[in-house]
Amino acid sequence: MNRYSLRALHYLVAAAELGSVSRAAVKLHRSQASVSATLSELEKNLGVQLFVRNPAKGITLTPSGQVFVREARGLLAHADELQAIAGALENAVQGDLNVACFVNIAPRYFPKLLAEFTTQFPGVNITLEVGHQKDIFNGLREGRHEVALTFDLDLSTEYEWVPILEVPPHILLSANHPLASSRRLSLHALKEEPLVLLDLPHTREYFLSLFYSQHINPAIRYRVTGFEIIRTLVGNGLGYAVLNLRPRTTKTYDGSVVQCVPIKEHLRPLTIGCLYLKRIALRKLARTFIEFTKGYFSREHRREKTS
Repeated sequence: MNRYSLRALHYLVAAAELGSVSRAAVKLHRSQASVSATLSELEKNLGVQLFVRNPAKGITLTPSGQVFVREARGLLAHADELQAIAGALENAVQGDLNVACFVNIAPRYFPKLLAEFTTQFPGVNITLEVGHQKDIFNGLREGRHEVALTFDLDLSTEYEWVPILEVPPHILLSANHPLASSRRLSLHALKEEPLVLLDLPHTREYFLSLFYSQHINPAIRYRVTGFEIIRTLVGNGLGYAVLNLRPRTTKTYDGSVVQCVPIKEHLRPLTIGCLYLKRIALRKLARTFIEFTKGYFSREHRREKTS
């Protein structure tokens, strides 16, 4: 356990350089009594006499004091270097940033977001981990991620939430479904048909709540954990789905075609946003990433409305 503080070392070095406790007190903007007491406490804790006190001539370092002051100067210089490094880490838009992204958002938005961000900030290296909401919560709590791009699903007060883009739910149908050309559809129109449910932690509860809010008990046929497998099952006429994200293409991996249809009922949308722990002070790099992400989604939303 350290028997001294950096403050005590500052007092020691100042007194040694000036040869006087009183002059050191003036330089440090402290009372003479405070500096004198701190130095006496330092000697007591170390068990070493550092000074010879001469009432008329100030103070003189003992041989042990000379060695200790030399080492103290080095330690204080290193402490200043650490402070400078900490300041650089806080203010630099460069270095490593660990980001988590919700599994459905990642392929739809993150690659283009990453390409644009690293073009503007080439000194940044982003490490990406893709997962569902439970993975993201655990990663933030364990310190694996500094910030996450995700949905507002079951957020607790331990997180800071930065909302970015609201995405309402829609019905996904095969392009060959009789109702695929509808301008809007009620959930009640499909309540007897098989549902393909996105079955992820926190996500399944959201989608089921949409049905329960309309007093519908959906006929779940398939429970899957992948966004694209849902689209492929729907494209092959094996059921319908309710989703929030809309890929730019209506074709699925196997070439089948799906159609997004708005829902008549007013149902709770999801919001895409950035998430981080309240107890963690964000670096400038992380704050810059969040601000850039807000701008990116704003640009994407405008492009999608005009395309």
